[in-house]
Amino acid sequence: MKPHTLSADIQSLFAANAHTKDFVQARKLEDTVGLCLSGGGYRAMIYHVGALIRLNELGFLPRLGEIASVSGGSITAGVLALAWPQLKFDGGATATNLGDLVARPLLKFAGIGIDVRAILTGLVPGLTAADSIVAAYDRHLFHGAGLQDITDFPRLTFMATNLQTGSGWRFGKAYAADFRVGMIDRPALSLARVVAASSAFPPFLSPVRISFEDQVVRQTEGADLHRPPFTEMAVLADGGIYDNLSLERVWKRCRTILVSNAGRTLPEVGRPTGRWIGQMFRTLSLIQQQAENSRRRILFGMANHGQRNVAYWSIDAATNSYGLLDALSIPAEKSTAAASMRTRLNVFKAHELRTLLEIGYAGADASLRARGLAANIPAVSFDAISEICGAG
Repeated sequence: MKPHTLSADIQSLFAANAHTKDFVQARKLEDTVGLCLSGGGYRAMIYHVGALIRLNELGFLPRLGEIASVSGGSITAGVLALAWPQLKFDGGATATNLGDLVARPLLKFAGIGIDVRAILTGLVPGLTAADSIVAAYDRHLFHGAGLQDITDFPRLTFMATNLQTGSGWRFGKAYAADFRVGMIDRPALSLARVVAASSAFPPFLSPVRISFEDQVVRQTEGADLHRPPFTEMAVLADGGIYDNLSLERVWKRCRTILVSNAGRTLPEVGRPTGRWIGQMFRTLSLIQQQAENSRRRILFGMANHGQRNVAYWSIDAATNSYGLLDALSIPAEKSTAAASMRTRLNVFKAHELRTLLEIGYAGADASLRARGLAANIPAVSFDAISEICGAG
């Protein structure tokens, strides 16, 4: 078989689509709104809840056409996707029961540590850490649900990184696909396993194996690896390895892009270690940071050229950085502290949860209004967060 030449394929693709003058060569662009939920373990999971609360108040939820997620963002997205058909929207397009169906279950889950138990389970012959994570997600959040049980609209995409091909597996209700392997129409897969694959941070919680024994993986154009073992099983790790901002799906399909980023910029180190292990982890972190920086430059470039409408908020940004005089006050030191919180799947304390909710809420509010994408009606307090936390 002729070897796959990815660099040549990319050059051909861009040459063929040069006339579009679009940064990402989008061929299925729609005049709709897409929401990207980044990775970052429980930290991201709760930060995004804060953002969803403000998006809900601003009437954005019914306007969403796409939601894409990786890692901790996929935990939040999975609960939202399953709860969506039960959300009750009032005349102002606000879901009155978002707190009960989405926010409080996730806050409760953040009080349950699952990563240490999973790692210890993986030391037992015949058991894996990944399967322990799948079981925890299913027991506490998804209760046996599959991808076919989530909402049809908005379309949700859970991203995982394919360790076999180096590309991404996209899992949704309508289809699952890796462009090098093929496509599964209406996949009958466990929601807990898909979310676990999206959040399987290496090396301790990955890989997650998803069997396609009962699925039909059909060949698609360009699927050069449409053959066993690729079509029999996917060996997957955290979607954040491939795209920690979960932009890939959304920026190719949506004219308006909302990005909720619970990641942080890698801190400077005055005296980096000379030890091999320390250098290795630092180097890998730098590589991932530069990949994320490149995606951000493309995102902001599209916004500056008028190709997309973009609202981007980040956990490490103080609210005064959005350029609004009436933004809710989040001091820089508080944002820095939140961005320094661990990204593990272990117990978060009540004050940590509140901080993450407030920063996600204030960031979404400030970014959307600063970019002119929401009515300029400022949030004047964190009363909505207090209500969620008080009843949690």
